[in-house]
Amino acid sequence: MTEAVGNNGGLVKGEGLLLNAVCLVMAALFLGLAALNFFNAGNFISTDSLFFTTVSALMAFIFLLVPLTSLLAARKAKKAASQPATATRPALAGARPGAGRALPPPVRYADAVDAKGRRIPPDVARMVEIIKDN
Repeated sequence: MTEAVGNNGGLVKGEGLLLNAVCLVMAALFLGLAALNFFNAGNFISTDSLFFTTVSALMAFIFLLVPLTSLLAARKAKKAASQPATATRPALAGARPGAGRALPPPVRYADAVDAKGRRIPPDVARMVEIIKDN
């Protein structure tokens, strides 16, 4: 097993492929059940028939989410790999529009404490540094 995992994630890639295949087959089966209900139901607009079709379509949608998310993740990873590694981080949501500056590096306050003697968390320290710059 260690050889398969060490071989560029071969085992993990195979498991993902198998999971996607099973999910696609299950989604096709649920869509087939909905279609079967649509064509074989005498009165399709009955409560039971609409419920069965809705539940089948919802289950098919849930099974289609797994391959869709893995496809989107692979596309995002490929896009991130093609971009240069020196890209700057986006500015904060509350920052001035058009400022175009990157966030300051994380501030390390290992020994800093507030007025009551509590340690300052890193995210609070970063906010303090950003406020100081403005």
